[in-house]
Amino acid sequence: MIHKLSLTARLTLFFTALSCLVLLSLGWLIGASIEAHFEEQDHHALSGKLELAQHIIERVNTEQDVARLADQLSEALVGHHDLAITILNNQQKILLASEAIEFPQTQLQQALKSAQKSPHQNVTPALFSWETKGEYYRGLIAIFATKNPAYGPITVAIATDIAHHQAFMASFRKTLWLFVLVAALLTGILAWLAAKRGLRPLSLMRDRAASITASKLDQRLSLDAVPPELAELATSLNQMLARLEEAFQRLSDFSSDLAHELRTPISNLMTQTQVSLSQARDADNYREILESNAEEYSRLASMIADMLFLAKAENGLSLVKVEAVDLVQEVNNLFEFYEALAEEKQIRLQLNLSDETSTIVPADRLMLRRALSNILSNALRYTAHGKSIQVQLQVQLWQHTQYCEIKICNPGPSIPAQHLPRLFERFYRADHARQHSDGEGSGLGLAIVKAIVDGHRGQITVSSENELTCFSILLPVGG
Repeated sequence: MIHKLSLTARLTLFFTALSCLVLLSLGWLIGASIEAHFEEQDHHALSGKLELAQHIIERVNTEQDVARLADQLSEALVGHHDLAITILNNQQKILLASEAIEFPQTQLQQALKSAQKSPHQNVTPALFSWETKGEYYRGLIAIFATKNPAYGPITVAIATDIAHHQAFMASFRKTLWLFVLVAALLTGILAWLAAKRGLRPLSLMRDRAASITASKLDQRLSLDAVPPELAELATSLNQMLARLEEAFQRLSDFSSDLAHELRTPISNLMTQTQVSLSQARDADNYREILESNAEEYSRLASMIADMLFLAKAENGLSLVKVEAVDLVQEVNNLFEFYEALAEEKQIRLQLNLSDETSTIVPADRLMLRRALSNILSNALRYTAHGKSIQVQLQVQLWQHTQYCEIKICNPGPSIPAQHLPRLFERFYRADHARQHSDGEGSGLGLAIVKAIVDGHRGQITVSSENELTCFSILLPVGG
């Protein structure tokens, strides 16, 4: 199993590596600058000696001058123990060789070739370095013409021992590596302390979040104790906790309501069964008890079916068959279905439709009929005798999309405003004034309506004032 590094460890390693890289880059730059300075210093010193040798060689005119040339150059280098010089005549024979230094033959040949190509020009010699017998040297080679061409040209090779330079650079590199090592350790410790301190608010948020349980969902993270960079995270976590608290409360209420709804029919079934078994009865009594039990079973089956439908809707309602549905025809069909109940309660069902309204929408016919039926049955249940239920169809433009609005209004007891936002929750009832003693309805009808409307990418709202309750459904006209 791969062990993941903590954020503190990652920041520590990052800053340590970054500091090492910066120090090494700085050390390399300083080292290169020092090396370049040493080369420039050696080049300047060797060039000065070459100019001195050139001044002496250019005055050679006779054989006696050639014979005295070595002595003159030796005298010119007195006191410069770190310098070595080799002088060759025009036949490449050694006239003078101080110290037992062998100059690279390749460099000598290159100097001769350059002189042959430009016999009348002074070619600026290039500084070069080499190693011989474990010693390091840096030198220049130049070829000078004499006053008498018969005794020239003369090759002068001059070099200086750079052992002290090498020793200095070796010591510098050793010091640099030691400094980088110590700096890396110190940077790592400081980076760890800084990261630990900088991430302290995260640790506090973690401890605070760990203390939040199902019974303490009302707690929130303090925004005053976190830096601005973490304020948005803390705000998002607080919003998430608020959503969880709300969802948990709804789930708790739903569980309580569900237990209450199931307890009544089950209690009725148990009571009737126990009473029927308490003594012998005739066939008519048993038939009556069974019929009553069948009604309770039917109510339980309907409630379970509705709950399964809502459970599926939470994971995305599947529209089995989407087709072009004429809302006018569907509303009229529902009017015919509820005609007998409406006549019994002396309630009029009216459809208001303007001529320009487009009533064709893409929808699942059975699901849409179920949603409209649930709202219309609720309207019939709470509308007083002699009143009328109004159904209005019209086109609305909402968020740049054309919708067909189905508005169902019925007169009756108004729903308090504080109950309206929760009216589409499962088993939620506004108040006892809108419930009947006959126990009709399971409290799932409006929740099913909202699930169906959401599945059609529509919107549903409700308003209730002045003893008039209106449900408004917006369905997109386009597919």
